[in-house]
Amino acid sequence: MASRGRSLTARGRGKRSSKERTSGPARKPAATIAPIYKRLPHGPHRMERSEVVLHQRARIHGAIIEAVAQNTYEGTSVKQIIGLAGVSRRSFYEQFANKEECFLATFDLIVRRDIKELKKAYLACDGTLERRARAVFERFAQSTAEDRNATVLVVLEAQCAGQAGAMRLRRATGACEQMIAHSFAESPDSTALPKPIIRGITGGLLGAAAGYLRGGHTPDSIDLADELLRWTLLFGTPAAQDLNERMAARLNVRMREISSTYGHGLNGAESVSRDDRTRLLNGILRLVTRENFRELSAPQIADEANLPVETFCELFDSKEACFLEALDMAGDEMLAIAADPGLVSEDWPRAVRHVLAELTHYLADHPLHARALSQEAYFSGPQALEYTLELSNSIATLLTEGAPAQPPANLTAEAVAGAIWHTIRCQAAGGRVQLLAALSDHLAYVVLAPYIGAEAAIEIVTEESHAERMAS
Repeated sequence: MASRGRSLTARGRGKRSSKERTSGPARKPAATIAPIYKRLPHGPHRMERSEVVLHQRARIHGAIIEAVAQNTYEGTSVKQIIGLAGVSRRSFYEQFANKEECFLATFDLIVRRDIKELKKAYLACDGTLERRARAVFERFAQSTAEDRNATVLVVLEAQCAGQAGAMRLRRATGACEQMIAHSFAESPDSTALPKPIIRGITGGLLGAAAGYLRGGHTPDSIDLADELLRWTLLFGTPAAQDLNERMAARLNVRMREISSTYGHGLNGAESVSRDDRTRLLNGILRLVTRENFRELSAPQIADEANLPVETFCELFDSKEACFLEALDMAGDEMLAIAADPGLVSEDWPRAVRHVLAELTHYLADHPLHARALSQEAYFSGPQALEYTLELSNSIATLLTEGAPAQPPANLTAEAVAGAIWHTIRCQAAGGRVQLLAALSDHLAYVVLAPYIGAEAAIEIVTEESHAERMAS
């Protein structure tokens, strides 16, 4: 059954040589960049110096939004930004140290504005979870329709803007988690949900929004607010009170077990290998958790693996080829677990719970793999990013293709992938990868509820396992 998972991730591309995987299309001749803003007039004018600076800064913010939408964060240069802004290179560097600082400042402006508007919509509604959630998602959808490129910068490109960009996005999603948690807790037709489930729901919203933007959907083809609302309402039920009580007790027990089991540091269960190729793959996985991938060199990777650089050059054409194969190594292990025949059986719900337990235990025992796939791959170039996106979608497909019912919304598969990957990413970023194994039932609830209903999902994830029955 492992081939079933591999074919999904490959998506028809198959395995490629290192040269094929790192070569791109031929470069096009540089095009003239037309400014999108009118320059201020030269010579004397009535604007104070401070006003000129603010005017230039606003143009730069607008220009990087457009440049990133056209070229991605990775493909955007300072030259493109100043060309679109209609400012000089000197003016840019008087205000920003580099592209990253400009991007982060622009991200902050967009998020402050949007969160303020979302909170206003939230506070303007009283009563049910549905009313409050609908108001928030309609406001988000309106903002996206009015300035799609700004939403692309926040939802898609911040994940690729290094550790600082990823941290900014986590803060923004944290504010959303607070609103969602409060909505469930205060709604008369629901009850409070455990924090890991709230995080999964939020990750699902992020995944659905990302799927909407990547798919090129428009309000005419998909109602974004309705999609996000449907996803959120799937999890609200008064029966969740039992979920809270039983899972809290189980989580405490598992966290104590995991603290003693996973005491072997960041490298986890990485085995000592005599195979040169595997040593280099493990070496680059260790390095990317400590160093900027862009600054790594072949000698560094070889030294980390305690091998001569000539060995690296014999096996890999570049560090990009080495890292992509390292991602393949980690991803193939996850796909082998997810390609469980039980996921296409009549006992699909329990198979989902079992597979997620296996996946989270694997990642808890291999924190380097978890960090590389959920974090560093996003910062390491378009091919690494493409691989990770394919992997997350493939695992979500494997988990849900055997479900007994059709998904309730068009973007449910993207939401499931987002819920899983966001949870992994948050644990990795917080240095708590080893605790992932304690969250498998929370993730199982998030995956099951859209397909079998919240009450049935609660029954599945609160069942005692065989080991628990034996212990009692």
